[in-house]
Amino acid sequence: MATEEQKKKNLMRLMTLMIGGMAKALYDLFGETAFATMSEVGRTTLEIMEQEMGLEVEGEDPRNVITEIGRIFADEMGFIESFTTEQNGNQIALKVHHCQGWNLTQSILKTGVEIPFTCPIMNVCQAALIRMGKPAQKAISAIPETHGSTITFTLVE
Repeated sequence: MATEEQKKKNLMRLMTLMIGGMAKALYDLFGETAFATMSEVGRTTLEIMEQEMGLEVEGEDPRNVITEIGRIFADEMGFIESFTTEQNGNQIALKVHHCQGWNLTQSILKTGVEIPFTCPIMNVCQAALIRMGKPAQKAISAIPETHGSTITFTLVE
């Protein structure tokens, strides 16, 4: 019988296979429009953050909201180790480091999926911006040295 630690590792492996397989199937079926399928995950997670973790979105500055979402993913969820935000005009960049989803994302990309559309941080930030009436184009690029990424939101005016 597996130890508790082995069970956790096996469960994580199974979840990674499930999410990776679904991501690949969605991407094969929809291409880049697969982004739209993750909007529900972003909205639902945003609601949890508002109800259970004190996130405030309405009437707030977009950069401040993205910064607070980064803080929640780091301090409340342990999904990332650290992050920074910076704004240049209508672009807000969120740089995350030591992401717990790094290995999953890399395995998804190896299947031929070109864009890591499953990123929960990106999807929650996007949902928040939409809720605020601040639609944005998003881009994500890897930072291999820190197992992180730069997520850039270009606000559409």
